[in-house]
Amino acid sequence: MMTLVVKRFAFGCIAVAAVLLAAASAHAQPVRIGSLGLSGPLLPLWIAQDKGLFAKQGLATELITFQGGTPTVQALLSGGIAFAATSTDTGANARLRGGDVVGIAEWVNSFPYMLVTSKDIDRGDKLKGKKIAISRFGGAAHYAARLSLGKLGLDAEKDVQMLQIGDESVRLTALRQRFVDATVLTPPTNLTARNLGFNVLVSLIDAGVKYSFDTVFTSRDYATRNRDTVLRFLRGFLSGVAYMKKNSADSIETLKKWTRSTDRAALEETYRIFGGIIPAKPYGTDEGWRNLLEVLSAADPKARQLETKDMFDYTYLTEIDKSGFIDALYK
Repeated sequence: MMTLVVKRFAFGCIAVAAVLLAAASAHAQPVRIGSLGLSGPLLPLWIAQDKGLFAKQGLATELITFQGGTPTVQALLSGGIAFAATSTDTGANARLRGGDVVGIAEWVNSFPYMLVTSKDIDRGDKLKGKKIAISRFGGAAHYAARLSLGKLGLDAEKDVQMLQIGDESVRLTALRQRFVDATVLTPPTNLTARNLGFNVLVSLIDAGVKYSFDTVFTSRDYATRNRDTVLRFLRGFLSGVAYMKKNSADSIETLKKWTRSTDRAALEETYRIFGGIIPAKPYGTDEGWRNLLEVLSAADPKARQLETKDMFDYTYLTEIDKSGFIDALYK
């Protein structure tokens, strides 16, 4: 008789828990989040979604992947999404055109480029007179190439020939076919190049170069009207960052699922790099902002007028930080 009572009590507890869970889900606030592509830096966002870290903050989130930064920001401006995880330059260009965008967390503030050279070029001086592939003049890859050459004591304007080739896959192909002698690549394409026997002469990550690379944007109007939602979103995202840093094996599996990659070495390299450079407290830096403005102003001189106060509002992140929430994630 006692066993039957215990079983009934246990069943009743489970039933109550299920009802409470369903009620909580029913009251969770729907939030749509847009992201640029399926690249490694988005790992904290994917973890927060898959591990229920947004749900823990009372949000019923939907992740939408866009092919390109421009459509991601356009969806934000139209109200189709509440938050956009995308390249900082895309948000800055939208702001230059009067778009209501504001950054609330700059979660990649390093410059994840590496200067990769042909097998016979193992020193900087051997690059003199050679061809270097970039995506386009005035773009991030162009700036990365210029910075890398500077680290080697070379003048980008006089010592080498820059060629506009296209995206990373095209640039790597050009390097393999010896159409060019060097290019700049980001993870995990750099690993592919290294496995093919090419040399990595400069890593801007190892050099500690700061750059406003990836940012979570929302609109000032949305943030003003939905301050609590912004705070809950950030707590979920910050929890994703902490989970990534503390759980390597599980994080790599999440990366594998979202990128649909089966290349274990590339997955591990991507995790190693971005797991290391994504900060626990994703504030931007003055150096990173100045470096981004160098790139933006090459295409649009008006970009020099942009100030960090125009682009970022860290009051939400600061409030969470001062509460001790972030520090507690790492205890």
